[in-house]
Amino acid sequence: MSPARRIIPPDLQGVYDNWHFAPAVEANGLIFCSGIIGTSPGGEPPNEDGLAGARSTTRNASNDLADLVAVRDPEAQFVTAFLALRAILNAAGAGLPDIVEITTYHVEMSRHMESFIRVKDRFITAPYPAWTAIGVSELIVPGGLVELRAVAQSPHPAQDV
Repeated sequence: MSPARRIIPPDLQGVYDNWHFAPAVEANGLIFCSGIIGTSPGGEPPNEDGLAGARSTTRNASNDLADLVAVRDPEAQFVTAFLALRAILNAAGAGLPDIVEITTYHVEMSRHMESFIRVKDRFITAPYPAWTAIGVSELIVPGGLVELRAVAQSPHPAQDV
């Protein structure tokens, strides 16, 4: 069996170095993505850069996870989270279509679910993965409304030697 491979996009090296977890790990032909929240340097939508918030915050090694800033607009926050998830999967050589299971953790789930589903359906298309949505009271990032966690199939799994 091949050893697990840590997936650390360059923009998230600070996450690994400062906060001691990998954005994703590939093992046994699957890519396990850590939870991701839509963040930005100042709470404004970061356009197509889903990793801008983490990159900006981890520049200072003394910052912690709670120093991340959630994108203030709910729909833009959801878009940013999916952009970040896509960037992490791309660093592993995969993409959103390779997702086989997604778990979403929601603050104020009933209030934002309709908007979240609209955004999810822009990024996750048929054939659909398994999905579990869980309501929670809060997330580690202040103002975070959703955290995405996914498992994807590796399109190029490491070969056993």
